[in-house]
Amino acid sequence: MKLLTIGIGLKGAKVVENFYRKGIKVNRAPLFKCFAILGDESHIRTVKMRDDRKFYAPSKKSVPAFLNSITRIYELWEGGLIIFSIEDEYSFELALEINEKIREVFEDPIMSLLLIPTIEKLDLTDLKKKILEVKKKSDILLLFEGKVDFEEKILKSLNLLALAGEVDLKRRVAGEVVVDTSDVFNALKSDGFSVIGFAEKKIPIEIFKKKNELKARRTKRIIDLYELALQNLSVLGNIEEASSSLVLFSGPKEEITMEGIFEVIGRIEKMNQSMEIRYGDCPLQSRKVSLIVLFSGIKSLKLQG
Repeated sequence: MKLLTIGIGLKGAKVVENFYRKGIKVNRAPLFKCFAILGDESHIRTVKMRDDRKFYAPSKKSVPAFLNSITRIYELWEGGLIIFSIEDEYSFELALEINEKIREVFEDPIMSLLLIPTIEKLDLTDLKKKILEVKKKSDILLLFEGKVDFEEKILKSLNLLALAGEVDLKRRVAGEVVVDTSDVFNALKSDGFSVIGFAEKKIPIEIFKKKNELKARRTKRIIDLYELALQNLSVLGNIEEASSSLVLFSGPKEEITMEGIFEVIGRIEKMNQSMEIRYGDCPLQSRKVSLIVLFSGIKSLKLQG
């Protein structure tokens, strides 16, 4: 899934810088096509990206020039990812304008990743108002709480999400259940907002184990990853009310068992029988197994864990 990725304001730009430096690549091509927009000229040099990827835009008047500049760069994308903070009025206003202008030019889905303060510092009335404003301008809204290391969590979560629909021509390895780009966007599109949970575990070196023992351990590891991901959600939303969900597994092909996948699906079904569930796996040669779980169509936050 190739994404036009735009970070607005210093917080958004720093998240995009992370994708620029460490974003996933398939067939040597980056899946995140990264750009940064800043309203303070002194911030330009603090963002470590190529000069043609950084733009100074003091107000909404600069948005058409920015869009003209990025369309001159020949790159393919299947959707847009706009990253900005609710706490920065400049970023918020510019994000609304960019969302609107991009939708006038491109037919691809637009996803807004909204960085919000920690729950204790959150003004819920203001958040609700701003969510409604963003939803009018974009197709998908993903919330991320500004906890410690949130930039790294965003990177790892979306790196795995972006693998959906991608084929590594060199390795030629396909998953048991393939999820494509349209599956991801259909899972994300909803009347409410989306949250995402991520978890990963190292694979221990296990020798002299019988096949059935190894399979049992692998299945249990997948179930544990799902439970860890639920404890590591991007924001604490009422996931039980979600209208759709998506689960993606990643790691060596032999480490992802169908028994583990179906156990996770069963646990989601118990949460909400009417929830639409999509799932798939992305085989990778690694000493880790990773999982993301995504819930969409959420209408409210949990104020306490």
